[in-house]
Amino acid sequence: MERWWDGTTWTEYTRTAPVPVGQPAYPYPTADVIASPGGGGRRPGAVVVAIVVALVIIGGVVAGIMVLGKGSSDNDADGGPTPSATHTRPPGTDAPDDPSDPGTRGRTSGAAVDGNDGISLPVLSGWKGNDSSPTSAASLVTGEYQCPGDHTKSCVRGGVFAQPAESLKLMSTDPEEAAKQDIAGNAKDSYGADIYGPTTSHQELASQAVTVAGQKGYMVRWKVVTQSGTDGYVESLAFPSPSGGGRLVLVRFGFDVGGQAPGLDTMDRITQGIKADSSGSGGTGV
Repeated sequence: MERWWDGTTWTEYTRTAPVPVGQPAYPYPTADVIASPGGGGRRPGAVVVAIVVALVIIGGVVAGIMVLGKGSSDNDADGGPTPSATHTRPPGTDAPDDPSDPGTRGRTSGAAVDGNDGISLPVLSGWKGNDSSPTSAASLVTGEYQCPGDHTKSCVRGGVFAQPAESLKLMSTDPEEAAKQDIAGNAKDSYGADIYGPTTSHQELASQAVTVAGQKGYMVRWKVVTQSGTDGYVESLAFPSPSGGGRLVLVRFGFDVGGQAPGLDTMDRITQGIKADSSGSGGTGV
């Protein structure tokens, strides 16, 4: 048996002798954080442990001395940063299946199916897509990064979300009216003040009729400027559902401006790639 030395006295903690030399041995469990003398207690993101352990093997042979720690180790400079848990927040509505993690789930090819509206969205290279559910939108996202206003959350450089217009409380059956009604709400949801700071100005870039999935629709596109310095393109695209019933589909786009973000040509490619889909799910498109 081995008895543990805490640096001052022998403790009551014991364990069986370690495995033979040449095989890994695992230390006895300790508290999650033990402050070093004069260290000021717990520090977020770091574990400060300074435990000197003398391992006494059967027969009184001293096996060695181990020092465990971060902040007191001589190897700190060689180690990488400690990963921290983050929460993701896409522009627009929540992503399906896992609203807290839109950037790390979903298919990377084919199509994301909006079974609620009978359409599919093309999953371009570098994007991830998720099908809709009865309570969430079909989505495309790309380019996850740390949010400027809240470093505990992640944002995306590009997001596209398709859902029934009724789910956004847009009751109009006219695509032009619905798109014009939604664009301000889209801008607010995509580039909210809590993450990006207040929107200081916006510019209308386009307001025009467009054909989507064989349906006559309408799109409104803005450029918004935020206090954080992250500017964005937002677009609200409305058109009748190919599945009929007189219901409108609302597709919201939110793209950062510049850098590694997708450009306006990608908005147009995605719009052109939206198709009628009768599968209800699956991501293959029709």
